[in-house]
Amino acid sequence: MRDELTLRLQLECTLFFEANPYTLESVQGLALRLGRRPDHLETILGRLVELAILERLGEGQRAIYRYIQPAVAADSDLEWARP
Repeated sequence: MRDELTLRLQLECTLFFEANPYTLESVQGLALRLGRRPDHLETILGRLVELAILERLGEGQRAIYRYIQPAVAADSDLEWARP
């Protein structure tokens, strides 16, 4: 798969799950929703799991993916330490 297509699919999948943070979806279901080929999405979803953007529940054809909400630091955690 071309790098351009890979990046586009990663972005599409990430934006889909970000917009639908409580969605649990299989490769087949996501392919239907996005109008993409399941064999292309399997690789992409695996990479998003490696990047801790998605979590995979189960294995193989029955695997379900869900979004991992990023941790947000409080303002006080972002302040510089003062001597």
